[in-house]
Amino acid sequence: MLFNCILLALSVSIDSIGIGITYGIKNTQIAKISNFILFAISFCTTCGSIFLGHYIAVILSPAFATFLGSSFLIILGLYSIYKSLNNTPINFDADHSNVIDKKEAILLGLALSIDSFCVGIGCGIIGIDDLLLPILVASFQLLFLNCGNFVAKKIIQRIDISENILSIFAGIILIFVGILRIIF
Repeated sequence: MLFNCILLALSVSIDSIGIGITYGIKNTQIAKISNFILFAISFCTTCGSIFLGHYIAVILSPAFATFLGSSFLIILGLYSIYKSLNNTPINFDADHSNVIDKKEAILLGLALSIDSFCVGIGCGIIGIDDLLLPILVASFQLLFLNCGNFVAKKIIQRIDISENILSIFAGIILIFVGILRIIF
């Protein structure tokens, strides 16, 4: 059960690396309170979706939930590439302050939780109702977001890479993860 929870948490959190890389490229900081907000939204969303999954088990199959979550990843990746090619990458730093504040963290948290919501429903449907899964999902999302941010900042200091190229790369990663989740 622990191994399954870790794999599920990793799979729904991996897209946070791409978002973190995008912020690192722009030298955008994530405020401490924003990290707490992101953790809380992810945790609550996953808990709520597992609970909801128990009640809609007769309507929605686990395969459909996985397909839906994977589709969201692929669509987000395609959208990220599209926005990058048009010089308007996805950015939750609405006020362009280079700091993700509380309001922006709520929007980012909701966007990052779409996939965990779908997977949580699937887990609830198949009977996974361990509190460990929401804790791992929230922790991994926060870890990957901040690691992606940190690594991108370090790369940008050493190598001159276009923001659009890295945003396109992040979109490709999202699409790749989405396709892998559909296949496996």
